[in-house]
Amino acid sequence: NGQHLGICMPSYNPNDVSYAVSICGLSDAEAKELLEQVNKTDENVSLESLFKYADFMVKDEPPRIDSCKIPAGRLWYIEPFCGSTTYVIETEERLVLVDSGFPCYAEQLLATLRSIFPDYDERKKDLILTHMDMDHAGLLSGFENIWMSKTSYDDFLGRAEGKPNLRERNPKRTPVYRISSLLSRDISADTANMRALNTFEPETDKPLSYIGTLNIGPLSFAVYETSGGHIGGSIILYEKENRIVFTGDTLVNPSDMADSQKEFIQMGTAMLGTMNDDSVKAKAERAEFFALLDEGGWILCPGHGFPIRHQI
Repeated sequence: NGQHLGICMPSYNPNDVSYAVSICGLSDAEAKELLEQVNKTDENVSLESLFKYADFMVKDEPPRIDSCKIPAGRLWYIEPFCGSTTYVIETEERLVLVDSGFPCYAEQLLATLRSIFPDYDERKKDLILTHMDMDHAGLLSGFENIWMSKTSYDDFLGRAEGKPNLRERNPKRTPVYRISSLLSRDISADTANMRALNTFEPETDKPLSYIGTLNIGPLSFAVYETSGGHIGGSIILYEKENRIVFTGDTLVNPSDMADSQKEFIQMGTAMLGTMNDDSVKAKAERAEFFALLDEGGWILCPGHGFPIRHQI
């Protein structure tokens, strides 16, 4: 698989990246781009970290799975070897998924869902994306609706036209995100069933702003868009009847996270400095998120890790 890498590049021997090309099954064109992006990275991205990232993308380890009863039915949580936790709200009427991991783990997630729900393919299903990052948007087919903020929706439309996504528009970070896209098998998705859920435009001067209510069967989500601390277009979903909040990466739970997840996040932080676009904004968003919780018990569903029982 390294034989087709006879490309003249200034910094690295082509054979140095053949390992990542081989195990991730990259085409000649993808291999060429990988080399180009590797040569644009700074000293925080070593060949060792590149190989390690590639290893994460091909691990065939079973996910962690657990669930709890909620008034509407049952809440399932599925944590892959790396990538976002996928949540499934199981009601009599339909399944509602929140986030769906990395593209390279899409087949594993689909097999897991079919094992939990033998009639999965026949069930009515919706997917909600908390934001557009590839480690949350891996499985994007088989849903009646894929809901997201207008910012994320516009991002997917742009990708379908070959435009860089929100992450790739920061020149300093473009190489790392392009490398991640190539190795995780991220591709432009069919946008036909994607829906922007906004009723109101976000107020960009606020840490969180209410953009509408999303009603799916018996579920009613009050939706708040962040100011872009983690990434533009991120949303937080409050389902007050069932006392559940889905936070995306505004909140993560390292205290109940697989060791592989911790290692992967640490590696990403080392390469990028921070996983956030603006860590000051992200801190303000977390404070506002907790301030919106009323008295009583809540199930907080972070972007990574398992849910947190939180009492006000």
